Amino acid sequence: MGMTNATGERIVNGVLACAESALRAVGRGGSRMSAEPAQRTSIWRSPGLARLITSITISQLGTAVTGVALPIFLLDRFGLGLDFGLTLGIRLIPNIMLGTVVSEVVRRWDPRKVSVLASVFSALIAVAFPFTDALWQVQALSFLIGLTTMFLAPARLALRTRVTPQGRELEANGLIVTAQRVASLLGPVVVGPVLAFSTISVLFFAEAATALIAALLLAGPFPGPREDPAHQADAPPPRMPKSPLGILRRLFLDNPRDLFAIIRGDGMVFGLTLTAFTYVFVVGMNSVFVPAFARIRFPEIDGMLGYLIAAMGLGGAAGGILAGRLTRFSPGLMYILGNVLEAVCWLLLLFAHQPVLAIALLVAGGILESVATAVYMAEVQARFTERELTHYYSMLLPSNDVFVLLGATVAGLLVAPDRLGVSIAVIAGVMAIPILLLTRSFFTPRPQPAGKPAPQPVSAAEAAG
Repeated sequence: MGMTNATGERIVNGVLACAESALRAVGRGGSRMSAEPAQRTSIWRSPGLARLITSITISQLGTAVTGVALPIFLLDRFGLGLDFGLTLGIRLIPNIMLGTVVSEVVRRWDPRKVSVLASVFSALIAVAFPFTDALWQVQALSFLIGLTTMFLAPARLALRTRVTPQGRELEANGLIVTAQRVASLLGPVVVGPVLAFSTISVLFFAEAATALIAALLLAGPFPGPREDPAHQADAPPPRMPKSPLGILRRLFLDNPRDLFAIIRGDGMVFGLTLTAFTYVFVVGMNSVFVPAFARIRFPEIDGMLGYLIAAMGLGGAAGGILAGRLTRFSPGLMYILGNVLEAVCWLLLLFAHQPVLAIALLVAGGILESVATAVYMAEVQARFTERELTHYYSMLLPSNDVFVLLGATVAGLLVAPDRLGVSIAVIAGVMAIPILLLTRSFFTPRPQPAGKPAPQPVSAAEAAG
């Protein structure tokens, strides 16, 4: 079962070489992201793009800091127990239950103003954490943080359509993915030095400061929507569920039905959406599996979990940069290879008995994951108007959180010292099998611009091949 470091490095290099060879062999013949002109201006000159990316990066940095600070705060004051996990997870409840309704409100307002206001309220809530002295108070604040996130997520996603030059969606989303991964990587690094020279309260004040800076970056003049705002008058008023049963109906019946109605006419969006659910399921599993893997496989290395998380973050940052340089290749092929080869990296973890090999595999997996994520974001953005995109994410994000929780629950039942192989097989299978079943859908061309014939709708059966 043991493998040398040299063998591991050859495996990782081979995985990446296969991806590059396949892209070069087939990419030029597939559907392209856009016709690339001979000379292109820097994408950073696109009005508002630099401000949006900077705002997202700073906000993500603050979120990453408190992502480490809050568990430490809870353990220090209230100890470990069931309430610990519930308090960390309670922030997901608002979006699961009310995300669709709130996102419908966002559609009718200016997403920029929604982003600014939600960031300001988030800052006020973060400042209150150090002054709590009861667990219920922390839980209430966590719930309120979840409410602000419920507004922020669809609003920021909608703003991408305003600042991205047409035909350069992959390049722009690659930069955003890179910024998010770098911020998530730096956040935990900041915590150690701050706690060494100050108190944990400073970390919550730091998140408040980053939220305010993120809001200020979007507060000035900003590009307006590219679609006719008159359409907003035709939007139906948001419907608030009036009972717990109504909330459940909205989440498990109305949301899937409305989402299917949005995606069924475009095979690419259909495939991307279905595999988004399996992707976040794996994200939920990995939130439990990676810490357990570090403890079970490398018990003698105290900081191994940090090294593995840093490896994924480093790979993610590199993958976001790489995605922006692959615009001449078929997006469908990149998405397929990114997911399938990432699944291979996870499978190879079963044979990673050397720390260097495990870290190298997660760096490679992070690169592939970011490329696939950038393709997903770019293709969805390019195929919807701003208003359609907000509505799409209003359906998607609440369901995503359900799959994250489901994945974490399944991993909790599976992960054990004698069942690492089963856990890894489930992760790799859920990641790769749906992609392979929906292969045809990922080569659906983008709809033609206005005035040209639109592509024929693709049914669910046809998309599934």
